[in-house]
Amino acid sequence: MIALNQTAWRRLCKVWIASLILHLGCNHQSVIAQNNSRFDIAEGMIDEDKLIAEPIAMSSLPEPSDEIAELLTAGQVQFISGGPRPSKTYGLRSVGFINREFDAETRFNLSYHFVSRCRWWWNEDGIVVRVRYPELELKVDHTIWFRRRPDDLSQFWNLKLVQHEMDHIRLSTDPRVLNRFETAVRKDESLRFSRSEMQSVLGEDAVPQRNNDANSSNRTGRNQRSRGLSPDQVRMLINQRVREHFDQTVELVEIRYRELDRQTAHGSFAVPEDGPLRGWLDRSSAEPTDTEPTNESADDSPSR
Repeated sequence: MIALNQTAWRRLCKVWIASLILHLGCNHQSVIAQNNSRFDIAEGMIDEDKLIAEPIAMSSLPEPSDEIAELLTAGQVQFISGGPRPSKTYGLRSVGFINREFDAETRFNLSYHFVSRCRWWWNEDGIVVRVRYPELELKVDHTIWFRRRPDDLSQFWNLKLVQHEMDHIRLSTDPRVLNRFETAVRKDESLRFSRSEMQSVLGEDAVPQRNNDANSSNRTGRNQRSRGLSPDQVRMLINQRVREHFDQTVELVEIRYRELDRQTAHGSFAVPEDGPLRGWLDRSSAEPTDTEPTNESADDSPSR
């Protein structure tokens, strides 16, 4: 498994006395490597690292089944062949087999985008940010790399290696997993940030000193919403919490990817008919078969 975190922020700000509109985005890429039984050519004949990966056009492939076609659309899948492994191209860190050669790698890229409206005020411990999300979405796309272009593309969808890669696509496009992100983020309508947490995100010098005025309280703090903090800084705090939920979603997908490879020996064996893995792959299941808790919760009841 290979992972790379990248952050790209987009924003649309409109400041009112008591509200702020925010635009943010972030993405995460992961690569999963697959090995298929094959006969290696003599070493030194071809320097694959110097080759250029070429796309395998969808038009060159036979028409897939309805279920596969749906997966390709949901996962925004593209196929490439040749050239160095994506893990080498992107300089990513491997958590799997470092020196093992693979015949395929699947790279999934998760990205989120949201627009938020919020207002904030100070309390004795830090600030409270009341936030709603008019827009919130999580997108995923995939690139599947093959060391060598399959010889007979007419049998492409029947190849054991391709079928295993499509199981990976099933895991990372599972709407039950992707909906976890939206549910967790929307539930967190009241975000509380201690001064120490604010300092870790914004820097020590960016956080104003504690107000020791005896008349200071949660409610009087509402009249000092902008004291010492800019809209951009509040946006950074909100994004920190959203990113935590996003990272949990990425981690969950990566765990399932590894479990698929562990139980099938990277596609060498069929998926067991019983156990959680089969439930994860079965789109007809109404609920996720695992029960990973989320660490974040709403502190206040939602305001409507």
